[in-house]
Formats: sequence, C-alpha cells, structure tokens
Amino acid sequence: MRKILIALILLPAFSFGQQLPRSEIQYYRHIIKQALKENIKYTDQFNKAIPNKATAIKIAEPILFKGYGKDVIIAEKPYNVDLVDGYWIVTGTLKQVKGQDVVGGVFLIILSEKDGRIIKIAHGK
Repeated sequence: MRKILIALILLPAFSFGQQLPRSEIQYYRHIIKQALKENIKYTDQFNKAIPNKATAIKIAEPILFKGYGKDVIIAEKPYNVDLVDGYWIVTGTLKQVKGQDVVGGVFLIILSEKDGRIIKIAHGK
C-alpha cells in the first residue's frame, strides 16, 4: 500500500506530457484570438497539417531565420512548443546569465495545427 501511495504522489513529476499553467493557456488563447482578428496574410505558408512538435519546429525555423536571422533564433534554444486549442505556439527561451538581469525578448510564432497557416509572428525587444 505504501508503494502505491508513493507512486501516486510521484506520478505527476514524471508525466510525459507537460501541462501548461492555466494562466499561460489563457494568455496564449488571448494572443491567438487577437491574431485571428487581425487576419494578416503571411507569404510563407506550409499548407499541410502539423502533427507534432518536431514538425512545428521544422516549419517555424526557416520562417524565423528569414525574418530575424539564424543566429538570433538559434541563440533562443531550447524552444518552447505547445499545442493550445489547435494552434502550435513556438517561442524561444531567454538565456539566464548568473549574476545578471535578463534583458531582451524572444520570438513567437503561432501555426495552425489543421492546415499549417501562420497566424502570428513576433519578436520581443
């Protein structure tokens, strides 16, 4: 019985699907909603379903490289890739430097899971 209790306590720590905090999901939903209202047409479109995180990255990188430069985007690895309401949200990561404040922004690209449309591209400052 004790082993089962311990396993149930530790199970969330070892879950394979990382769950976003509710506040982040709400934030991304807001961004998606705003981007869909803007209805901006991007020239680089994939036009196929995006089934997984790896494919989302393969599609996002060349678009981001073209817009912001390969070195800038690669420096923002590891990427954060999440599926929210049928849209892949791909963002960069700010580098933490010990003893220094983190300054700057990261890229954000939103892709439709269903058809690969680019919904939004941005980069913070």
